[in-house]
Amino acid sequence: MMLPTPPDGSAVVNATQVVSDRVSGIGDRLWQLELAALAAGDPAAAPVRRNRLANALAQLAASMLALGALLMVLVRFGGSSPARAAKELQAAPLVIALHGEDTTRTRHLRAALSRYCESDETAPPPVLLLGRPSAPLGTAASRLDPQAQLAGLPMFRPLSLGSFLAGLGPAFLLLLRGIAATRAFPGPLPFRERVAISYRMAQGAAHARWWKRAGRGAGPAKVVFGHTGTADTSQLEQAMQAGGAVTVHAVHGVNNGWPFAGLSDVAVFPSGADARLGASLPAYGRCLHLPLARPAVVAGNRDWALLTSYTHLLNPAFATLGSQPDCELVQWMCEAAKAHGQDPSRVFWRPHPQIALVPAPERERLEQAITDAGFIRWPEELPYEALGNFSAVVTTPSTVLVDAMRLGQPAIVVSTTPLQRDLLYAVHPLLVEDRDRLPAAIARVSDPESREQAFADAWAVIEPGDRLDLAHLLAES
Repeated sequence: MMLPTPPDGSAVVNATQVVSDRVSGIGDRLWQLELAALAAGDPAAAPVRRNRLANALAQLAASMLALGALLMVLVRFGGSSPARAAKELQAAPLVIALHGEDTTRTRHLRAALSRYCESDETAPPPVLLLGRPSAPLGTAASRLDPQAQLAGLPMFRPLSLGSFLAGLGPAFLLLLRGIAATRAFPGPLPFRERVAISYRMAQGAAHARWWKRAGRGAGPAKVVFGHTGTADTSQLEQAMQAGGAVTVHAVHGVNNGWPFAGLSDVAVFPSGADARLGASLPAYGRCLHLPLARPAVVAGNRDWALLTSYTHLLNPAFATLGSQPDCELVQWMCEAAKAHGQDPSRVFWRPHPQIALVPAPERERLEQAITDAGFIRWPEELPYEALGNFSAVVTTPSTVLVDAMRLGQPAIVVSTTPLQRDLLYAVHPLLVEDRDRLPAAIARVSDPESREQAFADAWAVIEPGDRLDLAHLLAES
């Protein structure tokens, strides 16, 4: 997470604690989670005082708009009959819950589910499609699974007009509690965010009523979520837990605190460092990572890899700086290549997978920087796992660090913006925040002996977990 630089030039030491302090006065857990995630987007924002009457009117208006929006999408796109879903759900020991989209918060679990279905002889688990409906069920299923990896799995949307109507009472109570919660929240709260949070509150109430009908009786033993922590998925989890199911969040990325907090019984993080940060919050029941034996360190093939991720719509730095942080890293890399005599054509650049979604001027700015540097774009036919073959891997703060370490690669993390100090990157022995130190870090991983020691030091503090495997996850959780 990128944080504004305070007047003294230092980064915020513990953004998670800053956000915890901001939401400490919010008694309702669902509202606390939602407002904490919002505050985490700008932990250095100036405090806001709200007029009691104006806040109440704004929240009531947002609530009415949210309820109307939920009714409209249900009428337009429909849901699933809980009675029809009940037969599949009650017979399944495992259920998977994923948003109906092909994104980073679904791909990790979708791939693990595909492998699980290929290797397990039991009936394939049903899938619940989460998120605000934006298409009919069949279309949402295709969006989640464009390559038909999950073909044949029963899929349901845990919503219906009946569950919407049955959930109106609980939804009204939750939305009314929002008046006090938003009044106690000292951070910025745009009206659009009020409506979005209120919508999730209302949809969550409908989810809970749907599950009480579809999952009653001998329901699944475990439900694994690809993403949760919002008011809609959290209420669905609470209903499942009330029926005896254990809910598990298979976390898809590096833990940056409150945005990854939820009410699951178990949260499985990519690393031990992530799990420790998760355990520091008043959220999950248990936080863990899947144990993994330390692999041998790869020797490297004399090529370098550069992976950038600031140029990504959901990266907080992008909203204010665009592609500049990534362009700056490209320049640092040019200087390091020159210092080491590295041929620029042996530096392979891989951008964040969603770079195509950013505004064209920012995307083209970064691409031009790569062209000017003489670096080569990562070939489409080169698999991501080829990270393990390079002599030097340099990445911006991202999941690449843990992915590379699983492959025996001591990746270097470069932060060109102020870094949140309670993240796993802060303890990484190969963290670089100064352009003059990048050549030294590359020298460290280029020498066989120091490369081995750097990897061992990094493994000890980060504790990378195994890649997501459902059988392993079910056994550990």
